[in-house]
Amino acid sequence: MRVDDNLAPQNGRSKKIVVVAHCILNQNSRVQGLAKFKGTITPVVEILTKSGVGIIQMPCPEFLYMGYKRWAQTKEQYDITPYRKFCRKIAKQIAEQIQEYAKNNVKTLIILGIEGSPTCAVTETTKGYKGGKHAKNKEQKTTKVKEKGILIEELQKLLAKMKIKVDFIGINDKNLEKTLTKIEKVLANT
Repeated sequence: MRVDDNLAPQNGRSKKIVVVAHCILNQNSRVQGLAKFKGTITPVVEILTKSGVGIIQMPCPEFLYMGYKRWAQTKEQYDITPYRKFCRKIAKQIAEQIQEYAKNNVKTLIILGIEGSPTCAVTETTKGYKGGKHAKNKEQKTTKVKEKGILIEELQKLLAKMKIKVDFIGINDKNLEKTLTKIEKVLANT
């Protein structure tokens, strides 16, 4: 492939974007011991890059709120009023950005979350007040539940109010091939 093969002609933007959870492009932001890739979730990034979509990286609320050395927590542990307000503020910024693109005929095709995350899960997260991995590396009992993470819940509410429809897909690193197939399908149908 030549360097300029992926360049758009002048003013030839794809007018398509994908919004991704922060850790898809930066595995360094994940809780210690949870990163599955060195830098990015490479297979996802490769598909997005080849498709010619623009990529918007959401901030990581957990990293911003609790810092780099936080321990893994469940949705219930994060779902306190100050953290939910913090996620709502971030969701508002993301939704307004998507809305601005939409006003200018740029379509948001997918919002990619991370399954299992208390913040960015699309279909499955964990619950339990004694859950998570504590700093002393003692695994506590958690329950997997079919729920969205806090940021995804807030973002979906705002986009619904704005009447903006977007596909949400959760990256499941335990079944990455299935997830990649879902992403490819949405990208191919645009």
